[in-house]
Amino acid sequence: MSRRRLPRGAACSINLLVGINFSGKGVVVDILLIQPFASDKAMSEFASVQEDGLVALRDAARPEAGLAKPARERIAYIEYFRAVAILLIVCGHSYAVSWTHFVDEDPQARVTWLNVIPALITGGTAYFVFISGYLYRQVFYGRTSYGAFMQKKALYVGLPYLILATPLAIAEMSLGHFSVTAVKDGVAYSASYFVDFIVLFSTGRMVTAYWYIPFIFLVFLATPLFDRFIELSRGRRAAVLALSVGVALWVVRPADNLNPVQCFFYFANFYLFGILFCEYRKPAMAVLTRPAVIAALGVLLLAIGLSQALVLQDPGNLERFPGQGWGPVGFDVMLFQKYVGIALLCGVLAHTAGWLQRPLSFVADHSFGLFFTHGIVLAVLMRLPEPLSPHIGVPMADLALYSAVVIAVSLAIVVLVKQATGRYSRYIIGC
Repeated sequence: MSRRRLPRGAACSINLLVGINFSGKGVVVDILLIQPFASDKAMSEFASVQEDGLVALRDAARPEAGLAKPARERIAYIEYFRAVAILLIVCGHSYAVSWTHFVDEDPQARVTWLNVIPALITGGTAYFVFISGYLYRQVFYGRTSYGAFMQKKALYVGLPYLILATPLAIAEMSLGHFSVTAVKDGVAYSASYFVDFIVLFSTGRMVTAYWYIPFIFLVFLATPLFDRFIELSRGRRAAVLALSVGVALWVVRPADNLNPVQCFFYFANFYLFGILFCEYRKPAMAVLTRPAVIAALGVLLLAIGLSQALVLQDPGNLERFPGQGWGPVGFDVMLFQKYVGIALLCGVLAHTAGWLQRPLSFVADHSFGLFFTHGIVLAVLMRLPEPLSPHIGVPMADLALYSAVVIAVSLAIVVLVKQATGRYSRYIIGC
């Protein structure tokens, strides 16, 4: 509020009547001037002071005044987690082809205890979904309307998928690698490119990892349900999370992840957990960053991985295949392994310092571009003649080499596309 003095020597006798009205729209302050006895100049000066004061008080009383949303807090370990998650996803998609010279071989039959490595790197999508839930609670909830949120996701996720997946789907159909045969009353109908395209596009089957996009769009569309979850009481939220974990253990993942609805019910618990972790991150991280807790979580994670490799002899995801119905198909150890992995990685990455910060931030900034391109790079490498394929012949060395090649080539493509398209790159490769 501006303040001005009346002219020296100005005589005046002034009574003020101040009224303060409280309403749902704010506070309104009315100042009435009565019984003025002063010179015209003095009264003019005071009237100016009164007017300025009213304007300032009314502005301060507006409901939107002083309610500017605070700047979003940067959580470094979540940024680094995003980088680690996409790297694990790429490695998880690489090991099956990196441990063998031929795609139709089963690399798991050639290795024994080394299967603990694929057991730990497989299923990295759960980390990605956890981070998505965390970032929704931190960035979008209460800040962005549902319409604006969906518009952003359509432009930055849906449009790149449309641009990249369409030619891949057309190539898949043209080469005869995919065709849907509709059967009704024992009669098989002729194949339709339109039906083939719709099935490919709605499942993401045309290339490795693209199944994630139809699934995550179901998550985006369900945002009002997640908003309602956030508004529940603490006890009810815990009950919903426990129920969603139970549903995931029952439905498990679909074969080849080609059922987006089933994927939604399987991964929803990780999204919910990400939301809750964001809200309780300070007390949670106070525990998870303790060295003893990190060590215990590391031992537990390794023990679960070894049990998958040596006891269960299955380092992959538990899947439900067509024709199995909806009865129990087994116990999904991978789901609990990923919860331990989330806790461990949050604790470890909170201690990240020095030279690691810059490359992890770089990968995090390009994570969605890396997601969109790595499947294409893998598809090309899988079709190269054996002499040109990056293999050494030693499983662990092949895994490291193959993953490094896929990551390096994919990141190079992303950087080149970003340089060529500038600010439009988000519409093409998502970053």
